[in-house]
Amino acid sequence: MPDLVIRPAVQDDIEALWDFLAMAAYEPDAEAARAVPGVAKYLVGWQRPGDFGFIAEQNGEIIGAAWARRLSADELRVPFGDEETPKVSIGVKPNARGQGGGEKLMDALIGDAARRGLGLCLSRLYERLGFRDIPGSAATSRASGMSIGMELRR
Repeated sequence: MPDLVIRPAVQDDIEALWDFLAMAAYEPDAEAARAVPGVAKYLVGWQRPGDFGFIAEQNGEIIGAAWARRLSADELRVPFGDEETPKVSIGVKPNARGQGGGEKLMDALIGDAARRGLGLCLSRLYERLGFRDIPGSAATSRASGMSIGMELRR
């Protein structure tokens, strides 16, 4: 993507982050995302200690965001991951998808997590949307974590 800039997410990005969380959670808009506790937990109170993320900008326009947040045992509710491993959220505007911006956001997030000595966990949101693990797809990632392929079955 020409003119793509990846920068750290800051407090002033909160409204854009809500928009991207809505996209990631298939909610119609940020207000709807705020109204669903299981979705809102990924941003309520941003930037609390341990929150980190990145913004993708192209020609001065925010086109995507990826961030990570540790969730408490109460917030987890669904038994996946743990309180120490941050959960990933990512959203990219529809007109910018498939051009590498999401991959660059994830590379930045993975790199920052590695510098912090952290792994990352994708939420089971993907399973709720119909994605399933591909048997035998587990492989060590570039950040020495585990990558598992997932596919959408309809």
